[in-house]
Amino acid sequence: MEAAFLKKRNWSSRAIFEDVATSGWINPGIDQSFKAFFMADLVSEYDSVNLYNFLYTRRREFSPYFVQYLDFWYADERNHADGFFELNRLVFGADERELINYLKGRVGDFTGLEDILASEFNLLLLFAYDEYVSVKTYKKDTFYQDFGHPGFNLWIKNLIADEAIHFGNAIKILKTFHADKLDRAESILRKIGGFEGAEYKNTFLFDHDGPHFQLDSDEVGEIVINEILSILQKRSL
Repeated sequence: MEAAFLKKRNWSSRAIFEDVATSGWINPGIDQSFKAFFMADLVSEYDSVNLYNFLYTRRREFSPYFVQYLDFWYADERNHADGFFELNRLVFGADERELINYLKGRVGDFTGLEDILASEFNLLLLFAYDEYVSVKTYKKDTFYQDFGHPGFNLWIKNLIADEAIHFGNAIKILKTFHADKLDRAESILRKIGGFEGAEYKNTFLFDHDGPHFQLDSDEVGEIVINEILSILQKRSL
């Protein structure tokens, strides 16, 4: 059987946390400061719905591969949001109805992002940048191993693997179908990097101003741009 062009992993956040909840797990006294941390991660992952809906009406202008990319990415991000939702309920006893009502009221503001959202090529570079940064920051979340059940660590490892695949899929589409435009990648990536430090507007993108974001300013922007450009210049992933 021929391998699929884009990769997709299939697993369930809710199933993992259901296993934790029914295992007899007892909260070892997880610090209350994580409450704001996990809520910031929840809203960031949930806001993928705002970006997906914003791009949905433009599906006809995108290649079939990028349309599939968006559908795979969105399914994964919803699964990640489900995980943070269940994490907040399990660890802090958050009320399900209150969480749902809070999330449903979020609206994305894409003002100012028009140029970098203007084409499939730009969007692929944007996703590559965002997912690369996500892998870097989630890798610093080593505290899950102290939560008293291996399911927590399994969950974050699955999430990191998804983000890495999103990055790899974006790079694959860029190198396969947009090779003639790669000479423009550096200038576009620098525009993307220029949004670092801007106010987060519920767009899923550049959600780097909350307590959940553990990278320093010298770990984003220029260094990420150079690493992506290096990967794009290689013949294969």
